[in-house]
Amino acid sequence: MTKKIEFIESSGNLFEDVGFKNHEAKKLQFKSYLMVSLMKYIKGSGLTQVEAAKRLGVTQSRMSNLMNHRIDLFSAEMLLDMMERAGFRVYEKMESDITDFLAYAWPKSKKPYAKHAS
Repeated sequence: MTKKIEFIESSGNLFEDVGFKNHEAKKLQFKSYLMVSLMKYIKGSGLTQVEAAKRLGVTQSRMSNLMNHRIDLFSAEMLLDMMERAGFRVYEKMESDITDFLAYAWPKSKKPYAKHAS
């Protein structure tokens, strides 16, 4: 007897697909992207866990947690800090983007946005 396999189209976020609420799924997906980026950096650099831990400013056991996909043990902030120590300028990029946004979000002068025709 052959079992019929049913395929379900993904939403694009595995965490949402397995039942997490949208907001939590987005946070988990973001942390997952950071973790995968760090793992690719470590493997691509040929670093051992001990060397990577030293470079990223964490203990070897934390590095083991990262390499074993323990997403529940990391905050996004910790992962972003590790990305910075690896040489990725995420805070600098975010600051630049936010500065650009704020420059356009509120006008510097107190003039009204548009003059009304009389």
